[in-house]
Amino acid sequence: MDFLALCQALGLALAAGLLVGVVLPPVMPGWGVIAGAAPLAVIGAGLALNGEGEAVWPALPIGVLAGGLAAVVSRDVAAGASRRAGQGTDAVAQSAPAGVVAIVALAAAALALLSLFVPPVAIVALVALLWLWLNRRRAAEQKHEGLRVLR
Repeated sequence: MDFLALCQALGLALAAGLLVGVVLPPVMPGWGVIAGAAPLAVIGAGLALNGEGEAVWPALPIGVLAGGLAAVVSRDVAAGASRRAGQGTDAVAQSAPAGVVAIVALAAAALALLSLFVPPVAIVALVALLWLWLNRRRAAEQKHEGLRVLR
């Protein structure tokens, strides 16, 4: 396996996950977001690997894991922006503000292009998404920490 081809596949899978995650509704569960992003991410990773003449089988784990992570993070960020924007009280009808969708779409396009020309950028993007996901989880756990003491 060529390291640069794997990085290209990773970058395309992350870009696909970012796009799918931001357009899905915020009420969709995490497994639904992963199921929605995985096929597109696997196809993108497979195309990158096939274009480099590599075996295509690594596209499945790369696409599911990287695309799923990117989709969950981008959906979480878009849902937070939607809550802060105060777009009504009906959570089902809410969607991400157009500005957030545009920013994430531009970031996904930039990531896809950069991963094709400078493949190791995908590893930096993966680390950044993992860091963002872990920090958001930690902040969500600390949000109600004071209430646990009252039990």
